[in-house]
Amino acid sequence: MKWREVLTYLCFVALATAIWYGRALRSVHDKTLSVEVQYVGIPGTVSLDTPLPDRLTIQVRDAGTRLRLYSDAPLTVSIDLTGRFHSSSGEVTISSETLKTAVKQQLQGTTNLQKISPSIIRSTYRTQTQKRVPVILHHKIECAPEYQLAEEPLLMQSSILAYGAKEALDSLESVQTKTLVLDDARDTILSSVGLIAPKGIRLSQGSVKVQVVAERYSEKAITVPIEIKNVPEGSRVRLFPQQATVTLHVGLSHWKNIHDNDIHAYCVYSDSLETLPVEVRSENSEVMRMRVHPSTVEYLIEHN
Repeated sequence: MKWREVLTYLCFVALATAIWYGRALRSVHDKTLSVEVQYVGIPGTVSLDTPLPDRLTIQVRDAGTRLRLYSDAPLTVSIDLTGRFHSSSGEVTISSETLKTAVKQQLQGTTNLQKISPSIIRSTYRTQTQKRVPVILHHKIECAPEYQLAEEPLLMQSSILAYGAKEALDSLESVQTKTLVLDDARDTILSSVGLIAPKGIRLSQGSVKVQVVAERYSEKAITVPIEIKNVPEGSRVRLFPQQATVTLHVGLSHWKNIHDNDIHAYCVYSDSLETLPVEVRSENSEVMRMRVHPSTVEYLIEHN
C-alpha cells in the first residue's frame, strides 16, 4: 500500500504547485526589461561627441502572464531625430516624455511603465564636411585545387563617403579595406570585408561587399619561337633551341579565346651570361599563369 500513499502525496504536491503557479501568474509583479534603441534621421555629416545609448533599461508592472510575453518578444523602439541638427554645432536632447511615448507604444495596454534609465539622453554634435573617396581592396585568396581566379576580385561599391574636418579630408585620397582572406575558393563568392577608418575620419559604412569568381582551369601547351632582344648592331645571335613550349593555365570559359600568337617567348642578350633566361609574356589578359620550357637557352653570337 505504500506506493499508493506515495502516489497520493505526489498528486497533492503537483496540485499545490499548479495552484501556486497559477496564482503567481495572475498576481501583479515588477519586472526589469532591456529595450533596444534605434535612431533615425541623423545626417551623415553630423558627428556626435558622445555616442547615443543603444539600449534602455525599463521597469514595468503587470500580471505575471503578461510579463512573460516580453521574454518571448524583446522590445525595440525607434527615435526619430530628423530636423534636430540645425547649426554647425550644438546639443541634441531626447526628453523623458519622448522616451516614455516611444516605449509605451511597444508595451501591452495593461502594462504600467514605472521607470526608464536613462530618463533623458543628451549629446553635443558637430557638423563635418564630406568627401567621396575610392576604396582600395586588399586580399589574400587561395583557390581550391584545379581552380583559379577568373578575374580580379570585384568591389561591389568602389567608393564611399568619408566625413571629417576639411583639413583631414583634403589629404585623404582613398580608404583601405582590411585583408580579405579566403581559403579553398571556388565558383562565385559574395563576401563582406571591413574598412579601415583613418584617425579623425568617419565612414558612411563599416564594410563593403566583394565578389570573387573562381573557375576550373585547364592546361594548354603552345610551342612558340624564341625572340632575341638587345642584339648589338652588326651582330647576329643564334639560340639553341630556337623554340620553347609554354604551358598555360586557362579558365574553361576562356579556352576558345586563347590563340598561339597571344604568347611570346624572348631572351634579352647579355654578353656576361653563359646562357640566356627565357621570359614569356601574354597579350591576352585571360591567361592567368604561364611556365616555359626550357627556362634557359644557349646562344652563339656571330659578327658580320
